[in-house]
Order: sequence, then C-alpha cells, then structure tokens
Amino acid sequence: MNTFIDLLAEKGFEKITINDISERANINRGTVYLHYVDKFDLLDKCVETYIELLINHCVNRTDTNLNPNAFQSIFEFLEKNFTIYKLLLNNEGFGNFSGRLYVIVAQTVTEVIDLNSENNNAFSNAVTTHFLTSGFIGVLKWWINDSMPCSVQEITEHLIFLLEPYTRHPLSS
Repeated sequence: MNTFIDLLAEKGFEKITINDISERANINRGTVYLHYVDKFDLLDKCVETYIELLINHCVNRTDTNLNPNAFQSIFEFLEKNFTIYKLLLNNEGFGNFSGRLYVIVAQTVTEVIDLNSENNNAFSNAVTTHFLTSGFIGVLKWWINDSMPCSVQEITEHLIFLLEPYTRHPLSS
C-alpha cells in the first residue's frame, strides 16, 4: 500500500500498473494479486485504510459537544499525515475519499445536532447537519490544499468561534 501511495504521488492513478507496484515493492505480481483484485481494489482499500486511521485517531476524543480538542486532534493528525491526505483530497476520483469522509462527518454532526438541538425538527436538523458538514469539509480541504496556511491552533480557534452556537448544550443556555 505504501508503494502504491508513492507511485500515486509520482505518476497518477491512470499510469500505475500492477507491474509498477510489484517491481517497486520488490515482490512478485502474484503476491499483489493475492491481496488485491486490481489497482482499483487497491485504491479502494487504501482510501478505506486512511479514513479508518483518521476516524480511529478521533475516537474517544469527542463528546456530545463540538469540542475544541476534537478539532485540534483532527488537524494535528492531518498535519502529521499531510502528504497522503493532500493526495487523497486533491484527487476526487481517488476512491471518492471526500464523499466517504463527508458521510462520516455528517453522521457525527447529526449526533451532536440531535443531542444539542432545542427542537426536534428533522428538516431543520438535516439542513444544519449538511451546512456544517459542507463547511467543515470545505475548510479542511482549503487548509490541506493551501499547504496549511495557518497553524493547527489558529484553524481550531476559528472553527470553534464559527461553531460556537453548536458547542453549548441547550440546558446550559
């Protein structure tokens, strides 16, 4: 998988062959085929792996509020793994990484909105969920694509400022 990522950065997906992967990894082509059906399967598994790594990093770091520590943790992880996430986010065709990430973020936001909502209007909560999810993914892409133009601390503080109405529990307002 690491060899595949390196080749992806160098050549682009369309130009990579299983032969390229096996030669660079110094393994037999048959070994690659033991684990992956083809390069599309390898790409899909790669995307799944990097989404799982991001999710696993964030597990147990959030609560029922949009916590500044959770945002900071996400951006610190992305900063440490900048190259791979920039590659995956910049190439929309690469296993639909952004789409899969959107679904996961939307699920989390939905849980937070449902728990913290002062009303139980499903339509209103759905609009809020998708607005916040699109905004968060947009900021994340901007931050990665522009090579992290501000620090993790700055991006976290600004997001928390923008999302402040969603960081309070309704009973404490």
